[in-house]
Amino acid sequence: MDINSFIEKKIKQYAQSIIDGSDKKDEHALGEMVFYMALRRVISGAVNMQDIGMMDAVNDTLQELGIIEDGKQFYK
Repeated sequence: MDINSFIEKKIKQYAQSIIDGSDKKDEHALGEMVFYMALRRVISGAVNMQDIGMMDAVNDTLQELGIIEDGKQFYK
């Protein structure tokens, strides 16, 4: 599965979770959707500054944990 298909699958999954869920489940699903929607905009080139900030924060955290090398980006 390519990354675009993965992102679309996740967005649909969490949207359905909101439709089917409770308040507690809704909050979790919304958090996931916000991330995946931002990642979709980054990949598609329709990015905004908040999206860039979110990706930078995730990227910095992954670098600090040693999961990705300094100077690399997880989303490219």
